Amino acid sequence: MLEIDASLLVVFVIVWILVFVLSKVFFKPLQRVMRERESRIKGSQETFEKAMETYEQKTNEIEEKLKEARNQAQKIKEKYDRRALKERERMRAEINAETRNQVDEAKKQLEKQMKNLKKELESETKRLAEGIEKRLLH
Repeated sequence: MLEIDASLLVVFVIVWILVFVLSKVFFKPLQRVMRERESRIKGSQETFEKAMETYEQKTNEIEEKLKEARNQAQKIKEKYDRRALKERERMRAEINAETRNQVDEAKKQLEKQMKNLKKELESETKRLAEGIEKRLLH
């Protein structure tokens, strides 16, 4: 069977000393570095998530402000379009009225000229008739 002698005890003690030394020198510092690394990663991840939340909030705020600005711009544009249409209709009515006045004035002048021409024509006809009558009778 198995014989237990002093060399087994020495190997057993050396293994435990090696485990203790390696634990103190290698494993614990390695575990500490790993924990620090994990905590830094976790902290960075939390910071990143907070930054992303802030970014999304700011982006949403900016989008809302843009929508509001677009709506206001559209309302202002519609307001000025309505004003422009009203002004155009007013100008059109003004021009139509002015044109009607000019046409009426031109008609009055033509009627006046026609009356004057008729009078002139009547007087000329009378004069010609008198002239023809004088020539025929003399």
